[in-house]
Amino acid sequence: MSRNTKLVQYFLVFALLLTLIVTPANLKVDAASSATNTTIDDFENYTSDDELKSAYGLWSSEGNGAEWSLNQEQTNDGTNSMKIVPNEPLDSWVSLSHNFPVNDWTDSAGISFWIHNDADEPLEFNFDIKSESKAFGQEGTFTASLKEDGSSSWEENSFESMLSVPADFTGYIRIAWDQFTEKAWQCPEVCENNLNLSLVEGFEFGYNPQANPTNEIYIDSISRWSASESTLAPDWATPSNTFNLNYTAAPIDNPLKGFLPFSESVEWQIDNQMPYSMEYFYIPLNDIMTNFNEYDWSTLESRIDDIASRGNQAIFRVYLDYPNRPSGIPQFLLDLGLETKDYSYNSNGGPEGTSVSPDYNDENLSTALQQFIEALGDKYDGDPRIGFIQAGLVGFWGEWHTYPQDGSTPAGDWDDELAEQKDGRATDWMPNLANQTAILQGFDNAFDETKILARYPSEFNRDLNIGYHDDSFAFQTLPASLGGEDWHFIGRLQDNQVMDKWKAEPIGGEMRPEIQIDMWDNDPPQYLGEPIEGAQGEDFYKSLELTHASWLKIQEVFQTPLEGNALERAREGSRSLGYEYFVPTAYADATDSQLQAAIEIENTGVAPFYYNWEVEIAARDKNGNIKEWTTDWDLSYVLPHEKETGDNKALFEWSADASELSAGNYDILVRVVNPLSKFNSNAKLFHFANEEQKESGWLKIGQIGI
Repeated sequence: MSRNTKLVQYFLVFALLLTLIVTPANLKVDAASSATNTTIDDFENYTSDDELKSAYGLWSSEGNGAEWSLNQEQTNDGTNSMKIVPNEPLDSWVSLSHNFPVNDWTDSAGISFWIHNDADEPLEFNFDIKSESKAFGQEGTFTASLKEDGSSSWEENSFESMLSVPADFTGYIRIAWDQFTEKAWQCPEVCENNLNLSLVEGFEFGYNPQANPTNEIYIDSISRWSASESTLAPDWATPSNTFNLNYTAAPIDNPLKGFLPFSESVEWQIDNQMPYSMEYFYIPLNDIMTNFNEYDWSTLESRIDDIASRGNQAIFRVYLDYPNRPSGIPQFLLDLGLETKDYSYNSNGGPEGTSVSPDYNDENLSTALQQFIEALGDKYDGDPRIGFIQAGLVGFWGEWHTYPQDGSTPAGDWDDELAEQKDGRATDWMPNLANQTAILQGFDNAFDETKILARYPSEFNRDLNIGYHDDSFAFQTLPASLGGEDWHFIGRLQDNQVMDKWKAEPIGGEMRPEIQIDMWDNDPPQYLGEPIEGAQGEDFYKSLELTHASWLKIQEVFQTPLEGNALERAREGSRSLGYEYFVPTAYADATDSQLQAAIEIENTGVAPFYYNWEVEIAARDKNGNIKEWTTDWDLSYVLPHEKETGDNKALFEWSADASELSAGNYDILVRVVNPLSKFNSNAKLFHFANEEQKESGWLKIGQIGI
């Protein structure tokens, strides 16, 4: 069951890459462009007031009129706007009309314009369209959306016959074409004509100076607007229920991504230098396994709980052999005769302890490891306190190598004496291929939800549902074609044909310890100091571009002071890892007792979000009361946005019975719920890369009226 489930998940993601169509009914993926505006008049083409007055004609009720002129003090884009000031004595109505040869505006959703009301009183104002020698405008109840300069979103408002522009308002107004009706004075009995957008001949601004005696009006950026050029828009979308949202970089400590420290360093870190959402630790197997199928989970539980208490998720690796630490081999295996080998590599035998390398092909050890992996999965698969687990257990540090005891290193090529050799070469202490395969296959079988990462890509793990970790990131990452070596991490990915594995399984790792600080002195970040093993560092962003890494251990940036540009580069380096989900467009509607919502998502990061966390939708009334629903949205399908082609945008749709809501206006909100919040209310919040998301975790996507 475990194996088949994961194969289905992998196939779905792979199908997404090939067809850009994801199977869930509430999700569409497509190449999409942003909402667009077509400028009608921005007043930049007029060189004088006379030219402006030849383009705009005045009508006034009593003949006193108004002055209209180019203005450079209150503008939106460019140099000019149009200023309107009424003459004394004040008329009961004035209008400025702009006529032109017939235009076809059927490709647009409505009209928008920028306005500045330079008064401490509201302005009652009309905007009319001329078509087929008739005027169409706001008659009766209608809706328009206002967006004040500096605001993060459009606010939909309901009006009666006239727009009411707030006092001191500066910003945009947009009106959808379906809000324009034939002016009543043209048809005293019944108005039956609809606005014909294929025969538009002009537009006009109008207002009552007597009712607005202190108002000076500034107009700019008159445009036709399109709700979205995206083919993703839901079938029920209209201009009035479409909301354009604004981008801002997501926080550095978004969950399950970024730089992370060792958990034991918490007490002596530099406060607030590097925000983070995960912590890492090693744990010896003998702290957990006491006999065949017998376990004491208390130590592991306390480590995980300690991390969760700070609102973070854990990453850990279980080891048998850690140089310069006491052995992690369970005593019962030693009592059964498990053979071990002593060595002095990597400072082993120093003041911290002496480790030994076990015979990984020992039958009892192989049985114990399979039992442990199964038990670990039974207890912790899907545990929200855990972000990722590294498939350790084998090799020095559980890192899946025993170099130089690798079966190939010549005795003469090793500076010190080899611990064991035969025929002039180091013997190989690693498990045989069958046992290596069995261990990783065991992890794949035991974990359906929690993501597992192996150290090295290989033939026997490339088809498993596990990711990888590059433990010498930006130092031994790039292949020979980019100045590195073929045995570096990318070279291994290429050789094993798993360069696209990141699309379904995570990539993590560790920055080479010697380069973790000095690299941030350079732009782009790269270690260029004293050569290490005859080599210098690699470009951080080139390494990230190719690996699509989501997280990196980099302890030094949490304990070594950084300032100025170096600190900003390090923070941006952390932010750039993994996913970043931006909602450019959202939709919300309430008609016929049905509440509907939808969001478009772009992943502006380098990797997907690898977990199916619950996504909630809420309606918030004017008093702050919230009604919540849980969707079936799965954001883990959203791959990074292709900047060149626009591919991989996704649309998620949802609907519910709106009868539970009383009459009134509601903000529609969305949030992704970190399941760790069930253990700790301070769990790191999932943030979209949107200005509209607040500290509560809710992203405001639009407004509805019921």
